[in-house]
Amino acid sequence: MPSFPTTGSDWISRIDAVEDATVVTAYNSHRRQKAGVLDAQGDYVDHGIVWRFDKRMTLAPDMPERVKGHLEGRWIWGGILFDHFGHFLVESLSRLWAAHAGERFDGICFIPKRRGRSGGLKPYQENVLQAFGITAPVRLLNRPARVDTLLVPGQAFGLGALAQGAPVMHDAVHAHFGTDIAPDGPERLYVSRTGLGMEAGAIVGEADIEAHLAAEGYEIFHPQDHDLATQIARYKAARKLVFADGSAGHLYAYVGRADQDVAYILRRSFWTEGPIDHITGFTGKAPLVVDTVAREWVPAFRNKAYRGMAYAEHDMPALQARLIEGGFIAPGPVWPNAESDRGLAYLQERRIAGDFKLVETA
Repeated sequence: MPSFPTTGSDWISRIDAVEDATVVTAYNSHRRQKAGVLDAQGDYVDHGIVWRFDKRMTLAPDMPERVKGHLEGRWIWGGILFDHFGHFLVESLSRLWAAHAGERFDGICFIPKRRGRSGGLKPYQENVLQAFGITAPVRLLNRPARVDTLLVPGQAFGLGALAQGAPVMHDAVHAHFGTDIAPDGPERLYVSRTGLGMEAGAIVGEADIEAHLAAEGYEIFHPQDHDLATQIARYKAARKLVFADGSAGHLYAYVGRADQDVAYILRRSFWTEGPIDHITGFTGKAPLVVDTVAREWVPAFRNKAYRGMAYAEHDMPALQARLIEGGFIAPGPVWPNAESDRGLAYLQERRIAGDFKLVETA
Protein backbone atom coordinates (compact mmCIF):
# COMPACT_ATOMS: atom_id res chain seq x y z
CA MET A 1 0.00 0.00 0.00
CA PRO A 2 1.17 3.62 -0.39
CA SER A 3 2.68 5.36 2.60
CA PHE A 4 -0.42 7.52 2.69
CA PRO A 5 -3.67 6.82 0.83
CA THR A 6 -5.22 9.27 -1.61
CA THR A 7 -8.90 9.57 -2.41
CA GLY A 8 -8.41 8.11 -5.88
CA SER A 9 -6.43 5.03 -4.85
CA ASP A 10 -7.72 1.47 -5.21
CA TRP A 11 -6.55 0.92 -1.63
CA ILE A 12 -9.46 2.96 -0.32
CA SER A 13 -12.26 1.14 -2.12
CA ARG A 14 -11.01 -2.35 -1.24
CA ILE A 15 -12.45 -4.52 1.53
CA ASP A 16 -10.07 -7.21 2.84
CA ALA A 17 -11.55 -10.21 4.63
CA VAL A 18 -9.16 -11.24 7.41
CA GLU A 19 -9.88 -14.71 8.80
CA ASP A 20 -9.21 -15.41 12.47
CA ALA A 21 -8.22 -11.80 13.04
CA THR A 22 -7.11 -10.30 16.34
CA VAL A 23 -8.13 -6.75 17.20
CA VAL A 24 -5.64 -5.20 19.61
CA THR A 25 -6.73 -2.27 21.76
CA ALA A 26 -4.38 0.49 22.90
CA TYR A 27 -2.70 0.46 26.29
CA ASN A 28 -2.68 4.25 26.58
CA SER A 29 -4.49 7.33 25.27
CA HIS A 30 -1.62 8.79 23.26
CA ARG A 31 -2.24 10.37 19.88
CA ARG A 32 -0.33 7.51 18.21
CA GLN A 33 -1.11 4.10 19.65
CA LYS A 34 0.07 0.54 19.17
CA ALA A 35 -3.26 -0.92 18.17
CA GLY A 36 -5.18 -2.32 15.23
CA VAL A 37 -5.65 -5.57 13.37
CA LEU A 38 -3.42 -8.66 13.29
CA ASP A 39 -4.00 -11.60 10.97
CA ALA A 40 -3.97 -15.30 11.93
CA GLN A 41 -0.16 -15.36 11.71
CA GLY A 42 0.19 -12.32 13.96
CA ASP A 43 1.20 -9.98 11.14
CA TYR A 44 -0.07 -6.41 11.15
CA VAL A 45 -2.85 -5.68 8.66
CA ASP A 46 -1.76 -2.41 7.05
CA HIS A 47 -5.14 -1.99 5.43
CA GLY A 48 -6.60 -1.28 8.88
CA ILE A 49 -4.25 1.58 9.75
CA VAL A 50 -6.06 4.69 10.99
CA TRP A 51 -4.71 7.81 9.29
CA ARG A 52 -4.93 11.44 10.39
CA PHE A 53 -3.45 13.91 7.95
CA ASP A 54 -0.37 12.03 6.69
CA LYS A 55 0.40 10.37 10.03
CA ARG A 56 -0.50 6.93 11.31
CA MET A 57 -2.60 7.04 14.46
CA THR A 58 -2.22 3.28 14.88
CA LEU A 59 1.12 1.46 14.88
CA ALA A 60 1.84 -2.27 14.75
CA PRO A 61 1.27 -3.89 18.16
CA ASP A 62 2.61 -7.19 19.44
CA MET A 63 0.29 -10.16 19.61
CA PRO A 64 -1.20 -10.15 23.12
CA GLU A 65 -0.29 -13.08 25.33
CA ARG A 66 -3.92 -13.59 26.22
CA VAL A 67 -6.95 -12.83 24.08
CA LYS A 68 -10.19 -13.39 25.96
CA GLY A 69 -12.66 -11.55 23.75
CA HIS A 70 -14.31 -13.23 20.77
CA LEU A 71 -16.69 -11.96 18.09
CA GLU A 72 -18.38 -14.73 16.17
CA GLY A 73 -19.23 -14.25 12.53
CA ARG A 74 -18.34 -11.42 10.15
CA TRP A 75 -17.64 -7.93 11.51
CA ILE A 76 -16.63 -4.66 9.89
CA TRP A 77 -13.54 -2.92 11.25
CA GLY A 78 -14.64 0.62 12.13
CA GLY A 79 -11.28 1.80 13.48
CA ILE A 80 -11.15 4.22 16.42
CA LEU A 81 -14.29 5.43 18.15
CA PHE A 82 -14.09 9.16 18.88
CA ASP A 83 -16.52 10.74 21.33
CA HIS A 84 -15.98 14.30 20.09
CA PHE A 85 -18.91 15.08 17.76
CA GLY A 86 -16.84 16.37 14.86
CA HIS A 87 -14.15 13.71 15.04
CA PHE A 88 -16.79 11.00 15.27
CA LEU A 89 -18.49 12.30 12.12
CA VAL A 90 -15.22 12.49 10.21
CA GLU A 91 -12.97 9.76 11.55
CA SER A 92 -15.22 7.11 13.05
CA LEU A 93 -17.50 6.98 10.00
CA SER A 94 -14.62 6.85 7.54
CA ARG A 95 -14.88 3.11 6.89
CA LEU A 96 -18.60 2.65 7.28
CA TRP A 97 -19.25 3.03 3.57
CA ALA A 98 -18.61 -0.71 3.69
CA ALA A 99 -21.92 -1.23 5.51
CA HIS A 100 -23.58 -0.34 2.20
CA ALA A 101 -21.21 -2.21 -0.10
CA GLY A 102 -23.28 -5.40 -0.35
CA GLU A 103 -21.14 -7.44 2.05
CA ARG A 104 -22.82 -9.72 4.55
CA PHE A 105 -21.82 -8.74 8.09
CA ASP A 106 -23.03 -9.27 11.64
CA GLY A 107 -21.88 -6.03 13.19
CA ILE A 108 -19.27 -3.27 13.42
CA CYS A 109 -16.42 -3.14 15.92
CA PHE A 110 -14.37 -0.20 17.13
CA ILE A 111 -11.58 0.34 19.61
CA PRO A 112 -11.83 3.34 21.97
CA LYS A 113 -9.64 6.39 21.55
CA ARG A 114 -9.39 6.80 25.30
CA ARG A 115 -8.13 3.93 27.40
CA GLY A 116 -10.74 3.03 29.98
CA ARG A 117 -13.69 4.13 27.84
CA SER A 118 -16.41 1.64 28.67
CA GLY A 119 -19.99 1.00 27.68
CA GLY A 120 -21.48 1.27 24.26
CA LEU A 121 -22.24 4.09 21.88
CA LYS A 122 -23.40 7.43 23.16
CA PRO A 123 -26.97 8.33 22.15
CA TYR A 124 -25.85 10.85 19.53
CA GLN A 125 -23.54 8.24 17.99
CA GLU A 126 -26.42 5.78 17.73
CA ASN A 127 -28.52 8.50 16.09
CA VAL A 128 -25.80 9.29 13.55
CA LEU A 129 -25.47 5.65 12.57
CA GLN A 130 -29.24 5.36 12.27
CA ALA A 131 -29.24 8.44 10.03
CA PHE A 132 -26.60 6.66 7.94
CA GLY A 133 -28.95 3.70 7.57
CA ILE A 134 -26.86 1.46 9.84
CA THR A 135 -28.78 -0.62 12.38
CA ALA A 136 -26.35 -3.54 12.85
CA PRO A 137 -24.91 -4.19 16.32
CA VAL A 138 -21.85 -2.17 17.31
CA ARG A 139 -19.22 -3.42 19.73
CA LEU A 140 -16.63 -1.26 21.44
CA LEU A 141 -13.69 -3.54 22.21
CA ASN A 142 -12.00 -2.60 25.48
CA ARG A 143 -9.64 -5.55 25.38
CA PRO A 144 -8.07 -7.65 22.63
CA ALA A 145 -10.51 -9.90 20.83
CA ARG A 146 -10.48 -12.51 18.13
CA VAL A 147 -12.89 -12.12 15.24
CA ASP A 148 -13.89 -15.05 13.04
CA THR A 149 -13.88 -12.87 9.94
CA LEU A 150 -12.98 -9.19 10.06
CA LEU A 151 -13.91 -7.11 7.03
CA VAL A 152 -11.32 -4.34 6.78
CA PRO A 153 -12.40 -1.52 4.43
CA GLY A 154 -10.10 1.21 3.22
CA GLN A 155 -10.32 4.55 5.02
CA ALA A 156 -12.39 6.66 2.64
CA PHE A 157 -12.54 9.88 4.64
CA GLY A 158 -10.59 11.71 7.32
CA LEU A 159 -8.48 14.78 7.98
CA GLY A 160 -5.92 16.21 5.60
CA ALA A 161 -5.79 14.84 2.05
CA LEU A 162 -8.81 12.62 2.75
CA ALA A 163 -11.04 15.50 3.90
CA GLN A 164 -13.02 15.75 0.66
CA GLY A 165 -13.79 12.04 0.81
CA ALA A 166 -13.38 9.21 -1.68
CA PRO A 167 -16.05 8.26 -4.24
CA VAL A 168 -17.12 5.17 -2.28
CA MET A 169 -17.84 7.38 0.74
CA HIS A 170 -19.71 9.93 -1.36
CA ASP A 171 -21.86 7.20 -2.89
CA ALA A 172 -22.77 5.65 0.46
CA VAL A 173 -23.57 9.02 2.05
CA HIS A 174 -25.66 10.33 -0.84
CA ALA A 175 -27.65 7.10 -1.05
CA HIS A 176 -28.27 6.57 2.66
CA PHE A 177 -27.47 9.50 5.00
CA GLY A 178 -30.61 11.27 6.22
CA THR A 179 -32.58 10.26 3.14
CA ASP A 180 -35.70 9.47 5.18
CA ILE A 181 -35.73 12.92 6.86
CA ALA A 182 -37.80 15.56 5.08
CA PRO A 183 -36.60 19.18 4.82
CA ASP A 184 -38.24 21.36 7.44
CA GLY A 185 -37.27 24.91 8.30
CA PRO A 186 -36.71 28.44 7.02
CA GLU A 187 -34.85 29.39 3.87
CA ARG A 188 -32.19 31.30 5.83
CA LEU A 189 -30.28 29.76 8.71
CA TYR A 190 -27.42 30.95 10.90
CA VAL A 191 -25.74 28.08 12.76
CA SER A 192 -24.42 29.63 15.95
CA ARG A 193 -21.86 28.77 18.62
CA THR A 194 -23.09 31.21 21.28
CA GLY A 195 -24.82 28.44 23.20
CA LEU A 196 -21.58 26.51 23.68
CA GLY A 197 -19.22 26.92 26.59
CA MET A 198 -16.28 29.26 26.23
CA GLU A 199 -13.90 26.33 26.62
CA ALA A 200 -14.87 25.31 23.07
CA GLY A 201 -13.47 28.53 21.57
CA ALA A 202 -15.55 31.37 20.19
CA ILE A 203 -16.06 34.18 17.74
CA VAL A 204 -15.74 37.33 19.80
CA GLY A 205 -18.84 39.44 19.37
CA GLU A 206 -20.85 36.62 17.79
CA ALA A 207 -24.00 37.90 19.46
CA ASP A 208 -23.66 41.03 17.30
CA ILE A 209 -23.41 38.86 14.19
CA GLU A 210 -26.54 37.02 15.28
CA ALA A 211 -28.44 40.28 15.67
CA HIS A 212 -27.39 41.53 12.25
CA LEU A 213 -28.33 38.27 10.53
CA ALA A 214 -31.64 38.00 12.40
CA ALA A 215 -32.49 41.43 10.98
CA GLU A 216 -31.79 39.93 7.52
CA GLY A 217 -34.34 37.17 8.10
CA TYR A 218 -32.03 34.41 9.35
CA GLU A 219 -33.19 31.95 11.97
CA ILE A 220 -30.55 31.71 14.71
CA PHE A 221 -30.04 28.00 15.16
CA HIS A 222 -28.22 26.32 18.05
CA PRO A 223 -27.81 22.72 16.88
CA GLN A 224 -26.89 21.30 20.29
CA ASP A 225 -30.41 22.20 21.48
CA HIS A 226 -32.09 19.97 18.87
CA ASP A 227 -32.13 16.29 18.07
CA LEU A 228 -30.20 15.02 15.09
CA ALA A 229 -33.26 14.64 12.88
CA THR A 230 -34.21 18.29 13.44
CA GLN A 231 -30.69 19.42 12.62
CA ILE A 232 -30.72 17.47 9.37
CA ALA A 233 -34.20 18.75 8.47
CA ARG A 234 -33.06 22.35 8.98
CA TYR A 235 -29.91 21.88 6.93
CA LYS A 236 -31.84 20.29 4.08
CA ALA A 237 -34.50 23.02 4.02
CA ALA A 238 -32.37 26.16 4.01
CA ARG A 239 -31.34 27.81 0.77
CA LYS A 240 -28.76 30.05 2.40
CA LEU A 241 -26.79 28.93 5.44
CA VAL A 242 -24.16 30.81 7.42
CA PHE A 243 -22.02 28.74 9.80
CA ALA A 244 -19.85 29.79 12.68
CA ASP A 245 -16.80 27.57 12.26
CA GLY A 246 -17.33 24.27 14.06
CA SER A 247 -18.42 20.66 13.97
CA ALA A 248 -21.93 21.47 12.75
CA GLY A 249 -20.42 21.98 9.30
CA HIS A 250 -19.52 18.29 9.20
CA LEU A 251 -23.12 17.18 9.69
CA TYR A 252 -24.31 19.63 7.05
CA ALA A 253 -21.77 18.25 4.59
CA TYR A 254 -23.43 14.83 4.74
CA VAL A 255 -26.85 16.18 3.72
CA GLY A 256 -26.06 19.42 1.86
CA ARG A 257 -26.52 20.02 -1.86
CA ALA A 258 -24.89 22.05 -4.59
CA ASP A 259 -28.03 24.20 -5.00
CA GLN A 260 -27.57 25.63 -1.48
CA ASP A 261 -25.34 28.60 -0.64
CA VAL A 262 -23.08 28.34 2.40
CA ALA A 263 -20.92 30.96 4.10
CA TYR A 264 -18.40 29.80 6.67
CA ILE A 265 -17.17 32.32 9.27
CA LEU A 266 -13.79 31.39 10.71
CA ARG A 267 -13.08 31.40 14.43
CA ARG A 268 -9.38 30.54 14.24
CA SER A 269 -6.44 30.57 11.86
CA PHE A 270 -5.64 26.86 12.15
CA TRP A 271 -7.52 23.59 11.56
CA THR A 272 -10.15 25.44 9.55
CA GLU A 273 -9.88 23.36 6.39
CA GLY A 274 -11.61 20.22 7.73
CA PRO A 275 -15.27 21.29 7.57
CA ILE A 276 -14.60 23.47 4.50
CA ASP A 277 -13.11 20.59 2.53
CA HIS A 278 -15.80 18.22 3.81
CA ILE A 279 -18.56 20.52 2.56
CA THR A 280 -16.80 21.03 -0.77
CA GLY A 281 -16.13 17.36 -1.39
CA PHE A 282 -19.53 15.97 -0.43
CA THR A 283 -21.84 18.69 -1.79
CA GLY A 284 -19.78 19.53 -4.86
CA LYS A 285 -19.79 23.24 -3.99
CA ALA A 286 -17.24 25.19 -1.97
CA PRO A 287 -18.57 27.47 0.76
CA LEU A 288 -17.80 31.17 0.87
CA VAL A 289 -15.02 31.35 3.46
CA VAL A 290 -15.31 34.51 5.56
CA ASP A 291 -11.73 35.11 6.65
CA THR A 292 -11.95 38.63 8.03
CA VAL A 293 -10.30 37.99 11.39
CA ALA A 294 -8.70 41.15 12.74
CA ARG A 295 -7.43 39.76 16.04
CA GLU A 296 -7.03 36.27 17.43
CA TRP A 297 -6.14 34.87 20.83
CA VAL A 298 -4.86 31.35 21.46
CA PRO A 299 -3.40 29.70 24.57
CA ALA A 300 0.19 30.72 25.13
CA PHE A 301 0.98 27.07 25.88
CA ARG A 302 -0.89 24.82 23.47
CA ASN A 303 -1.02 21.69 25.56
CA LYS A 304 -3.26 18.77 24.69
CA ALA A 305 -6.23 20.14 26.60
CA TYR A 306 -6.32 23.55 24.92
CA ARG A 307 -4.63 23.25 21.54
CA GLY A 308 -7.95 23.47 19.69
CA MET A 309 -9.07 26.66 21.42
CA ALA A 310 -9.02 30.03 19.71
CA TYR A 311 -10.94 33.29 20.02
CA ALA A 312 -11.27 35.37 16.86
CA GLU A 313 -12.51 38.94 16.53
CA HIS A 314 -13.59 39.86 13.00
CA ASP A 315 -13.40 43.17 11.19
CA MET A 316 -17.17 43.60 11.14
CA PRO A 317 -17.42 45.93 8.11
CA ALA A 318 -15.23 43.50 6.16
CA LEU A 319 -17.31 40.54 7.31
CA GLN A 320 -20.48 42.34 6.25
CA ALA A 321 -18.95 43.18 2.87
CA ARG A 322 -18.08 39.52 2.25
CA LEU A 323 -21.64 38.43 3.01
CA ILE A 324 -23.03 41.16 0.72
CA GLU A 325 -20.63 40.15 -2.04
CA GLY A 326 -21.67 36.50 -1.65
CA GLY A 327 -25.38 37.34 -1.84
CA PHE A 328 -26.16 36.34 1.74
CA ILE A 329 -27.38 39.76 2.91
CA ALA A 330 -28.51 43.01 1.32
CA PRO A 331 -26.44 46.22 1.36
CA GLY A 332 -27.21 48.40 4.34
CA PRO A 333 -25.73 50.49 7.13
CA VAL A 334 -22.17 49.45 7.95
CA TRP A 335 -21.87 46.99 10.81
CA PRO A 336 -19.77 48.70 13.48
CA ASN A 337 -16.60 47.20 14.89
CA ALA A 338 -16.34 46.47 18.55
CA GLU A 339 -14.20 48.84 20.59
CA SER A 340 -10.52 48.08 20.16
CA ASP A 341 -10.13 46.32 23.50
CA ARG A 342 -13.48 44.56 23.52
CA GLY A 343 -12.09 41.22 22.45
CA LEU A 344 -9.57 41.02 25.25
CA ALA A 345 -12.11 42.34 27.76
CA TYR A 346 -14.54 39.65 26.60
CA LEU A 347 -11.98 37.02 27.49
CA GLN A 348 -10.84 38.63 30.72
CA GLU A 349 -14.41 38.92 32.00
CA ARG A 350 -14.61 35.14 31.79
CA ARG A 351 -11.18 34.72 33.41
CA ILE A 352 -9.95 32.88 30.34
CA ALA A 353 -7.16 35.30 29.44
CA GLY A 354 -5.56 34.87 32.86
CA ASP A 355 -6.45 31.24 33.44
CA PHE A 356 -5.20 30.00 30.08
CA LYS A 357 -2.53 32.61 29.39
CA LEU A 358 -4.00 33.59 26.05
CA VAL A 359 -1.90 35.77 23.81
CA GLU A 360 -2.80 38.03 20.91
CA THR A 361 -1.38 36.53 17.73
CA ALA A 362 -2.87 38.56 14.89
